[in-house]
Amino acid sequence: YVFGPVMSGRLGRSLGLDLLGRRVCSMNCVYCESGALQTLTMRRAPYVPAPELLAELAAWELARRERGEPVPDVVTLGGLGEPTLNSDLPEIIAGVRRLLPGVPVAVLTNASLMTDPAVRAELLQADIVLPSLDALTPGEYAAVNRPHPGLDPQAVAEGILALRRVFGGKIWLEILLVAGVNDSAENLERLEAYC
Repeated sequence: YVFGPVMSGRLGRSLGLDLLGRRVCSMNCVYCESGALQTLTMRRAPYVPAPELLAELAAWELARRERGEPVPDVVTLGGLGEPTLNSDLPEIIAGVRRLLPGVPVAVLTNASLMTDPAVRAELLQADIVLPSLDALTPGEYAAVNRPHPGLDPQAVAEGILALRRVFGGKIWLEILLVAGVNDSAENLERLEAYC
């Protein structure tokens, strides 16, 4: 569940944590780098239980200290799917802070669960949230993100804004455009106005 650190143009030396353990996501984006989706869901569960993940992180940290390597610039929660689907998210963030004090915690998210006030409250523990929002037109949202049925791009966008109103950390909105899929003038105008 622990991988890296890898060099990230956005985050520096990023130590990754996979909170899903397999391809579980609320979307099946056409551009996803993680391979074929196994489970499309909005159900939260401890896909990778916090004690298991944190034990692996503790072993990694011990080995890092023994090798005399520097701490990573950031610990990034993400992995093979949507990390906010992991219901142990608060315990994982708290454990990262305990094991790597002073290292910022970032969460890569497709923002689909930001419609849930409980998920937004959990994300307040992070230092950086990197939500994706690739389309605000329903047709292009469906085409590029292939979301779980019932997900509405406007509701997701409102969820990001609701987090922004109370979040003390950094929010770095990510938009990925696919030629001919989500780059219509209407979608670009809506995204520009939203930003």
